[in-house]
Amino acid sequence: MIIFGIVGLIMLFWFALVGLWKLIPWLILAVIITSTLGFIIDHVLLGLLIFVIAVIMYVIGKKE
Repeated sequence: MIIFGIVGLIMLFWFALVGLWKLIPWLILAVIITSTLGFIIDHVLLGLLIFVIAVIMYVIGKKE
């Protein structure tokens, strides 16, 4: 997700240099949305991974 932020900043500076001031709020909104989605997806996947490991450890502990 850091790559999206870097690309967004580069585009922001480019828009400012070229004079496309009307597109800057939309670019900021796109960066916020992609950052938020990335944060949510990362935490959901991490939570699922922890859950799967906990279930596997529970099943292994029950067999012994």
